[in-house]
Amino acid sequence: MITIDVSGRVGIGTSSPATSAKLEIASTTGALLVPRMTTAQRDALTLVDGMIIYNTKTNQFNFRKGNDWGTL
Repeated sequence: MITIDVSGRVGIGTSSPATSAKLEIASTTGALLVPRMTTAQRDALTLVDGMIIYNTKTNQFNFRKGNDWGTL
């Protein structure tokens, strides 16, 4: 089930997305799977602060902030 309410909030697995979220994913049987790529593939992206990927070369989550990639 996918819902888009009158304020543009999107709910996946819920008919009433949280008012403080633009996207809510509700599930008890699945997880959020972020993009997975190598360091070289990551570095080829057009950069935007807030990006999150799983780096398959380092086996770490990477996030973009400022002029650098950080790890979680």
